[in-house]
Amino acid sequence: MDKKKIATIVEIVPIVSAVLNFIFLYAFEDSNFIRAINSITMFFAFFGFVFFFVGRSLGKGDKTVKILGIFDIFATVSVIAIYILAFLAMAM
Repeated sequence: MDKKKIATIVEIVPIVSAVLNFIFLYAFEDSNFIRAINSITMFFAFFGFVFFFVGRSLGKGDKTVKILGIFDIFATVSVIAIYILAFLAMAM
């Protein structure tokens, strides 16, 4: 497989994980299985900045990787924002 294809796949993982995290967080009932899936997707979305650097090193200037890298950073920021809002809601 080409390094640019691998970099694109690596860059897509946190984006899909962030979307799945929000879906599982708000749409489904609470169960152990959903909690485990939500934890895994949150982990991948939270470490989007790591995927950003890995994708950039593998992609070597590919425009698709650069654009997906920006979305990786947004995935990390969105997960952090959700948990900050949850923490602030619990504090009040």
